[in-house]
Amino acid sequence: MNLFSVLADAGAWGAHSAPVLPALDSLYWLRHAAWSLVLAAVVVLLGARRRGADAGLGDGFGVGARTALLAGLLAAWAWVPGEGGLAYWLGLAFQVPSVLSCVLALGVVARACALCATPGRAASGAVQPSGADLPHEGLGAWAAVYLGAGVLLGWILLLDTFALLPVQVYVWGFEPPAFLLVCTLALLPWVVAGAGVWRTSAVGQVGVALAVFALSRWPSGNVWDALLDPWLWLVLNGCAIRAVARRWRSAS
Repeated sequence: MNLFSVLADAGAWGAHSAPVLPALDSLYWLRHAAWSLVLAAVVVLLGARRRGADAGLGDGFGVGARTALLAGLLAAWAWVPGEGGLAYWLGLAFQVPSVLSCVLALGVVARACALCATPGRAASGAVQPSGADLPHEGLGAWAAVYLGAGVLLGWILLLDTFALLPVQVYVWGFEPPAFLLVCTLALLPWVVAGAGVWRTSAVGQVGVALAVFALSRWPSGNVWDALLDPWLWLVLNGCAIRAVARRWRSAS
């Protein structure tokens, strides 16, 4: 058996079998964990921006005690079972955040915890953001490419939702060729720029999200749902508009 026969068998399997879906018993815990991470990260980011602006630090990443307390309370509230928990109502309205959103949120929360655990850095009130945070205009060329790809994918899926495209793009996300294509594009920066690009841009976060999806098929068995959700897409659009506006102002 050679490589071509293996790829042919994989294509035939994908064409004639049902999509691989995540285990049903894992979705309950995934919903609570995902919303807990995302809510905590949103509070940390909003609090850090306000704290940095008040201190004249621009885009500094600072975490105050009240911000950390509020983030912890919302994260704990998301774990409350039943109708009394935030995850129940957020799940009814928005299902589950994408795996990439969870990876990005985990990076934000981890950096905030590291900052609070370091007295010297916590006293200074801020630390400059890096590529592990949510996308912004200072991440570099590859992150800009990923930002544009995320925005474009979101618009394509939105048009597909209203049946305005000649093909069904979302359904294709259940097929193995779509996952192989996304993995190939995710590895392209590593091939072109070397392994160091994983530490300096959002390439690493996308790779982790794809690895989690390959092992668990979270959250729906569709690779597009693993990489993008409506809220993350709105954030990417905001980052893209802000980056274009800053570049236009600097050029003029």
